[in-house]
Amino acid sequence: MTPARPCYLILILLAAALSTGVAEAAAARPHNQVLVEAGWSRPYGDLARDYTETQLGFGAGDALELGFRWRYNFSSTVSLSPAFHFVDYRDFKSTGEVIGDYRISASSLRYTLELMFIQGDERRSVRPFLAFSGGLYRNRVVGFNKNLTSPFDQSVNTLGFGARGGVRLAGFELSAVYNVNRFATWTFFETGQEQDYNWDSFAVRAAWIIPFSDGTAQGR
Repeated sequence: MTPARPCYLILILLAAALSTGVAEAAAARPHNQVLVEAGWSRPYGDLARDYTETQLGFGAGDALELGFRWRYNFSSTVSLSPAFHFVDYRDFKSTGEVIGDYRISASSLRYTLELMFIQGDERRSVRPFLAFSGGLYRNRVVGFNKNLTSPFDQSVNTLGFGARGGVRLAGFELSAVYNVNRFATWTFFETGQEQDYNWDSFAVRAAWIIPFSDGTAQGR
């Protein structure tokens, strides 16, 4: 072996060690993720109560929920993510003697910030998690007043909160979330006083972690 060959061998070994160290550091450092979410949501409280038989009910049915989330991982177990969700509840439909067929449409736009705690190493394919969120909920109703005398389109902004638990399966997340959505307003129905409303809901979600958004070695 000539004297030059040991030098080349040493350089190759050093380069391999350096590249391995860089890859491990890249996998360990915090990274961003973008998620697209979809789910089914069931309304509770006044949102689900019968529209014609109750003073504050809206008669809403199960909803389709769509969302978008940007997540920043402080570590492999803790992350923070701003998110947007749109919840479109199934309309209440009926017929009035004067106005004929009509419908009451309820929906909610939610701008939230979520803190997530996830268990297990990033190399595991199944990782359970627990998350808590809070933010601005914009609740909207389009339809007619209780007397069916005039149409209205009204929205109320309020603070809302959620608790979510589930599992991450490779590049997907499956979870269940309970949303606390309660507020007081004069806006929806003319009752002569400010009324307390309960728009709580329970949802089941599926999320896809967009591959190119993941800065870990797995996403590469």
